[in-house]
Amino acid sequence: MLGSMAIRALSLSPLDSIAVVVHPDDPLDWLPALGNSAFSASPSAWPSIQVVTCTEASQGMSFSIRCGLKALIDDNPKLDAVVVVLADQPFITTGMIAELIGYLSERPELDYVATATDVGGEGEQNAILMPPAILSRSMFEVLLQLEGDAGARKLFGLPQFRGAALLAADRTTVFDVDTPADMVLATKQILGQTYIREHRF
Repeated sequence: MLGSMAIRALSLSPLDSIAVVVHPDDPLDWLPALGNSAFSASPSAWPSIQVVTCTEASQGMSFSIRCGLKALIDDNPKLDAVVVVLADQPFITTGMIAELIGYLSERPELDYVATATDVGGEGEQNAILMPPAILSRSMFEVLLQLEGDAGARKLFGLPQFRGAALLAADRTTVFDVDTPADMVLATKQILGQTYIREHRF
């Protein structure tokens, strides 16, 4: 369910295509949620979605990133940017993705734009950069060289790349589910949102 929530947000964003990277043992029983009535846009309005099986997904995030990026480049060799999103971030929004895309398109001198959370109330000066993030073609080579459990976040501090941070308006949107305790919190949040939607006057 969590993965389908993230894909829903991506599907309603300005993205042209989406690569969903999965482990070979993934039953994919969460994917049918793409076609349910929770989507406000018709299926014809969605970007193309492909499932990419990554045999080495369990060895670290870098393997999944490489699999997904290669699949997207194979489909579109002229791909000029890619948005990296974690499936365990169920509360990302379509607006967040659109803002990242718009920010980079208006500032072509940048190599990436990442989401950030404000730590200590000091704004960008004390922000932690994280996905969702958009990375331009200038970073594809190093993305394809990531190893182990390193994700795109590892690249944000490299001096050869110029980037920007967009502070998340609500820290809930970047909450990621890593533990059973996180899952309990996420479930409570989801149930709360559902109650508000269905009982609003």
